[in-house]
Amino acid sequence: MATGYPRRRSIFSGLLLIIVGGLLLIQRLGGHLPVWQIFRQWWPLVFILWGLSKLYDHFVAQQKGEPSPPTVSAGEVFLVLLLLAVIGGTGIVDWGLNHPNRGEILFPWSESYSFTETVPPQNVPAKAQVSVRTSRGNISVTADDTPQIRVTARKTASASSESEAQDRVNHVHVTVTQTDGGFVVEPQGQNDSNGVVSVELEVHVPKNITLDARADRGAVQISGVAGNVTIQGHHGSIEARQSGADVSIESNNSSDDIRVVGAAGNVRVSGHGAQVEISDVQGAVTLDGDYYGSLTFARLGKGIHFLSNRTDLTVTQLGGRVEITNPGDMGIYDSTGNVTLTTTKRDLTLENVTGKIQVDNRSGNISVRFTQPPHEPVELTTQSGDVDVTLPAKSAFDVSARADNNGDISSDFSELQSKIDTQRGNARLDGSVGARGPKIDLRTTHATIRIRKGQ
Repeated sequence: MATGYPRRRSIFSGLLLIIVGGLLLIQRLGGHLPVWQIFRQWWPLVFILWGLSKLYDHFVAQQKGEPSPPTVSAGEVFLVLLLLAVIGGTGIVDWGLNHPNRGEILFPWSESYSFTETVPPQNVPAKAQVSVRTSRGNISVTADDTPQIRVTARKTASASSESEAQDRVNHVHVTVTQTDGGFVVEPQGQNDSNGVVSVELEVHVPKNITLDARADRGAVQISGVAGNVTIQGHHGSIEARQSGADVSIESNNSSDDIRVVGAAGNVRVSGHGAQVEISDVQGAVTLDGDYYGSLTFARLGKGIHFLSNRTDLTVTQLGGRVEITNPGDMGIYDSTGNVTLTTTKRDLTLENVTGKIQVDNRSGNISVRFTQPPHEPVELTTQSGDVDVTLPAKSAFDVSARADNNGDISSDFSELQSKIDTQRGNARLDGSVGARGPKIDLRTTHATIRIRKGQ
């Protein structure tokens, strides 16, 4: 039926342009992932947005008595296809600009050729500052007893012949330059019209230097440096071993692995990454950022503070280990320090933690097992998750437990069984076992609290 009103236009095109523009603005202001990588993961949302906008258009038109816009218009199809083409083209360009052998892949008749360059050694005074940099290629730095910087460079280029590749790498030279701030080891002329010449640096330095290493695209391995170590990595794994002072690592790629084994000072890791392993650190460890693989921390003399969008964990002293699997479980084992944890949707296991425990899980199960009677307060809170606490038979403690909204409480300790009160779907328990024990406070909703008696 004709209404006399012009057909209503859909809001989909405007919404799509606003979202794409917002993503581009975030990227320009310092986003960590290219827009094409974000779109690669979240592209189905375009069709969800499309469907929601159509429902909105239909209901608004119906309320105003206007004709509904067409279900799918040619303009909208064109806009989506254009978006796919632009985002895909951006990804191809980004890959092409950053791929070390793009000439070989874009031109199948090309091959990759490698050549070795040995740099004349450079004497280094005690406690000097040394910087090692490359825009493309791995960095390996090993400290030894020789008071010199010694560099071996492996240069790789793609070309249609070995002579052509040789000509490309001949324009690249690794230099050791003394500056007011120390010594800089870096290749010169890595970029040419055919792409980037990859330069892998194998560097030997004196033990007592301070080191700064940066690889824009490549792995970094540092071993045995007695002074402070600073590492910046953007696309490649990072490893620091047996450092004699502080270690600072910044990683900006969610697929990079990070490993620190042995450090006499403090360790700080920030940014983004995949798997993280930090162990045998005498100082304090700080991990700040989002990491998407498994995380392992072990034998940290002054504990760890881990802060991410999902988790805020502090362990003041860690003789044992912490294991985190993403997106799933977290375990804390054999900790003599206090544990403070706020997290979301994880199943938590704590075993043989002798310090104070304060956990807020915000949905997820909590299991705590004591091998010795506790001497410090315990506070466990979750939502829609079970709380399971196992204590030795000879333990002394005061307990306050609440399981609301159809929750339940059970206890293996006979002193507590008669004190469980269930009314209107809420369970309560206030009681004591033994004398002069610590306070144990347990809270959950829609789930069960179990207090078990161990050996």
